[in-house]
Amino acid sequence: MNTIPLSPEFMRGLREAEATYRYLVEGIPAILYIDAVDDLSSTLYTSPQLKEILGFTPEEWREDPGLWLARVHEDDRERVSAEVRRTNQLGEPFRAEYRMIAADGREVWIRDESVLVRNEEGDPLFWRGIMFDVTEQKHTEEKLKLSLEILRRTMHERSLLLARLEQAQEEERRRIAADIHDDSIQVIGAADLRLQALRKMVKDDDLRGEVSEIHETLQLAIERLRHLLFELRPPLLDQGLVSALRQYLEEADPRLELSLEDRLEAEPPTELRATLFRIAQEAMTNVRKHAGAARLDVLVASEDGGIRLRIADDGRGFDTAILSSPAHGHIGLPTIIERAELMGGWCRVDSAPGAGATVACWIPLPGQGRSSGAQRTA
Repeated sequence: MNTIPLSPEFMRGLREAEATYRYLVEGIPAILYIDAVDDLSSTLYTSPQLKEILGFTPEEWREDPGLWLARVHEDDRERVSAEVRRTNQLGEPFRAEYRMIAADGREVWIRDESVLVRNEEGDPLFWRGIMFDVTEQKHTEEKLKLSLEILRRTMHERSLLLARLEQAQEEERRRIAADIHDDSIQVIGAADLRLQALRKMVKDDDLRGEVSEIHETLQLAIERLRHLLFELRPPLLDQGLVSALRQYLEEADPRLELSLEDRLEAEPPTELRATLFRIAQEAMTNVRKHAGAARLDVLVASEDGGIRLRIADDGRGFDTAILSSPAHGHIGLPTIIERAELMGGWCRVDSAPGAGATVACWIPLPGQGRSSGAQRTA
């Protein structure tokens, strides 16, 4: 048989193609390999990047069929071996992330991906794959996980602190309210009774008129103290959230047309009840001071493992962008949002000039998780 002579141009082109291929393969920042189809993944070819990444020469890798598996971290070895056996059996692509121990003892994270090459009859020939050094990426992920865990613990501790603060504030309000009721109001009331008795004894009309003015002043002081008592701690709050809200809303501004919808399945625990009341109180204060509203609609409902509170007015509204400014005048609204979030829930304020405003909050019941984003609608 005569052989066809290869021209110098063909040979030169072949060498250039080989050089180009080698340049491309050896320029990739990863290890390219060809492995046998066996449980050890015996090496048939390994690119020179092996030396830079793991500290072994391709010759060492090829001469010792068990070296690759031996250098897999002992905590990952069984998992990786099982995946090798599974993909050898099924012929599916091999994909795994695992640690390897380099020649100098370094721990290197590897992302290994390979596919099975078959002949024309479909018989397996070899595995062709690539190994990436993802150590830096893994370290970054670990740092991120640690940071997220620290953040989670911090938020949990802030939530506990807020709960203790709320409890302490409610206890202080209850104590102050009791002191005002049992001391200040009683003393002023007793003084007013004595003043009225004195008024009956006074014969001078001018003096009687001055005594009457003092009586009116004392009555006004008692009324103001009673209003302060209600602001501090509505008596009905111990009986139920909706009852306390209704009483507060009616007494805070009797000019407002009020709609209060109760869809609670059960009364919230004491601390949550107090928090929801304070949120409603703060929202109502903003309505009285800024909204110029004629109607107020309030909804309290059991929802998604927590309590939903919605307060909507038909007032003048405002641009919600001003909530990010410390001098916007709606000081309580950012406080409402933060309070709800620290309790594991959320709060949203929707408004526009001339369109009224809506404050919608959701706070989980104790032991429940955070609400899904789909619930963040007013």
